[in-house]
Amino acid sequence: MKCPRCNRFFQEGFKFCPYDGAEVQERVSLSAYRSESTKTGDTILADRYRVRGFIGKGAMARVYLAEDANTGAAVAIKVLEDPYRKDANVRARFMREARSASLIGHPSIVRVFETGEREEDGAPFLVMEFLLGESVGAFLRREGKMKPELALPAFRQAASALSAAHRVGIIHRDIKPDNLFLIGEPGDPYELKVVDFGLSREPTSNLTAAGIVLGTPAYMAPEQVATEPVDARTDVYALGMVMYRALAGRGPFEDDDEVATMAHQIFTAPPPPSKFVRDLDPWLEAVLLRAMRKDPNERYPKMDALVDDLNLVGSGRPPRAPSVLAPEKPFIASTVLGGLIAKSIGRTIGRDP
Repeated sequence: MKCPRCNRFFQEGFKFCPYDGAEVQERVSLSAYRSESTKTGDTILADRYRVRGFIGKGAMARVYLAEDANTGAAVAIKVLEDPYRKDANVRARFMREARSASLIGHPSIVRVFETGEREEDGAPFLVMEFLLGESVGAFLRREGKMKPELALPAFRQAASALSAAHRVGIIHRDIKPDNLFLIGEPGDPYELKVVDFGLSREPTSNLTAAGIVLGTPAYMAPEQVATEPVDARTDVYALGMVMYRALAGRGPFEDDDEVATMAHQIFTAPPPPSKFVRDLDPWLEAVLLRAMRKDPNERYPKMDALVDDLNLVGSGRPPRAPSVLAPEKPFIASTVLGGLIAKSIGRTIGRDP
């Protein structure tokens, strides 16, 4: 059973959606979903999925609304754009999203049902569950910030999903507001899905070349900026940055220049988020600041530990994160290449490790 308004699934026995009151249905007509007409309309992919409309365009791919001919259900089809489809490394990262999602199998990670290549041009595509709602990024661009009562349940789900990914050896490496998707009408206690594992690092992956910085500067951990090895603590840092942005209404480092932002990630201690938002729970602030420590050894050792502390916020019991942390020190790269990159970036803000 499915709600036609918020797109949530329910077990048999539900007659109305507990979130928005809409009557649940076995099959929701695709006319209930917004999409634009497209010249590829009625194209059938994988002998099963009929394209019905255009949903939107990202940096490297277009997303279409399609109908599963076997079930009548709505699905989303993500198609890699030209010229990226001709790049072997980009194609490999694109298909990695499907492998990662299937390996993890967590309810807060977007499901990928099928992969393939379009017959007419060889463009790779992913068939994914259709999500109705908006990204955390879209929410923040509209509202500015999130109230803690909305943010905490959503970010607990994100942390739980990433913890599951880490348990099978997958590091996302690009956690940012636009890669966290909120399901439901505005103002609901949201469900959240983590999307876009295209930059994720699998245990056996060797796709990332040394010295290539991949990620989004505003949310990248210092070791990622310096092209050092990444692990679960890298995603801990990024999620801490996203939570900071959502709760404070701004990031800790507001700079239009991406190189300057990366320099701040290595050298500059984030100001306490309570500087920008009144009445922030001090224990929640302590959790954020521990997640965002420059030295990976001073962060939460794994995502499960962050989940535990997020669950304690508001419970009346203090989290494990200390309320007073030692002064931050600049991140010191441990490899020669990392040190050279950190030194080069540091000159942007007049700092040297």
